Amino acid sequence: MKKVFAVLFVFLLLAAGVTWYFVTFRMDAMIQERIEMAGTSSLGAQVKVGHVKTNIKDGSLTISSVTVANPPGFKNPNAFSLNGIEAAVDYSNLEIRRVVIDNPEIVIEELGGETNFSKMMDALERSGAASGGPETGSEEPVIVIHHFRMNESRAAFESESLDSYANIEVDAVELNDLRGTPTELSNTIARAILKEVSQEAATQMLKAQAKKHLGDAEVKVSEKLKDLFGKGDKD
Repeated sequence: MKKVFAVLFVFLLLAAGVTWYFVTFRMDAMIQERIEMAGTSSLGAQVKVGHVKTNIKDGSLTISSVTVANPPGFKNPNAFSLNGIEAAVDYSNLEIRRVVIDNPEIVIEELGGETNFSKMMDALERSGAASGGPETGSEEPVIVIHHFRMNESRAAFESESLDSYANIEVDAVELNDLRGTPTELSNTIARAILKEVSQEAATQMLKAQAKKHLGDAEVKVSEKLKDLFGKGDKD
């Protein structure tokens, strides 16, 4: 009888191990796939995730090496990248207590009077106005995010046409008590981030345009003065 119980115990351990492996790694792969698929569809730019690691026991979620590619036509490969996101998760209740993004790398690039972030914002608005988001192949669960924050950060601004290159500050983005499917929540968070960055980009664009117009005006005045004095010398 003891041997029977011993064998049964071993089988239970094996079953638990297989279940843990299946749930953990399938969950990690599913989360990574959903982030990449929903992000790419919503932003009109390729979203890639290096690795997702869930820890059900500790209630943690780590997402590493996230990159958002630039829309077609822009020089830099990525508009947004970060080394990692950490979250505190209550897996049993499908609740995320907090998500914090720190020190993202943001590159704002101007092309043809628009920026890469304004283009992504337009793509996000179009996708939201379409039919409620990308197809996921199955019904998504409804989850809650109690607190999301992207801390204050710096962004590089690049405009060849305006001959303007600068580092600008981006204010923190903070959201509370969000509820919806993963696709809906990712769209909500992306919209808030894109809106904040786009506003900072628009301000910098106006400054660069004003500086360029002032420079052009100074050049024209200088040329007119040269012409005027040149004619006076000839007389």
